[in-house]
Amino acid sequence: MKSLSQSHWGPGALALCLSLFLLVFLGVPVAKVIHVAFQDPNTGALTLINFVDFFHNSLFRESFVNSVYVAGMSVLLSSAIAMPLAYFTTRFNFGGAVLIQTLGIVPLIMPPFVGAVAMLLLFGDNGSVNLLLDDWFGFTIPFMRGLNGVILVESIHYFPFILINLSAALLNIDRSMEESAQNLGASGVRLFRRIVFPLAMPGYVAGASLVFLKTFDDLGTPLLLNVNNMLAP
Repeated sequence: MKSLSQSHWGPGALALCLSLFLLVFLGVPVAKVIHVAFQDPNTGALTLINFVDFFHNSLFRESFVNSVYVAGMSVLLSSAIAMPLAYFTTRFNFGGAVLIQTLGIVPLIMPPFVGAVAMLLLFGDNGSVNLLLDDWFGFTIPFMRGLNGVILVESIHYFPFILINLSAALLNIDRSMEESAQNLGASGVRLFRRIVFPLAMPGYVAGASLVFLKTFDDLGTPLLLNVNNMLAP
């Protein structure tokens, strides 16, 4: 049997085919969208009028600001969930570490609208949590109303992006650097802030960027929560 390097389809040919595939089905459509964005719809000339019209429309401005707000807050809440999980499951050996990492990926498997429905059943105005709060304490908490509901659902659904990337970055850190810092007196929060997190920053940025982009262009969750003042809906 011929090896890959001896056959007609060597690594170079496969790389060329893959590049052509990406160019045709990804590069060309994206380039077309960018070209149309800078094109006058009447004359076809290059112009910035489309962007001017966008920001002159109050509805578009509000939707853009809301989308950026939701995406940014989702990154913060996702970070608050994922960072402790990533740190403790990679830095400490205990029986449930692998289980936590495995369960942390489950939200990515579900479509966003499935998570939104589940969160509504739990935290909605008539959800289990609010019904218990009303029965026991006589008040309810509007977890799922408006933009805050979208932030909660998006954070629960997309925090695995940060968990996966940050865990990989933490595992690749040379432990001798941490030991050297500890010998010089660094420990606890200072060690994490000055040594561990800066070294893991590329993984965190990669995960946070994915959370921001996926939240920004998500359509199903805002629609299910009856939020229509964002760009996607």
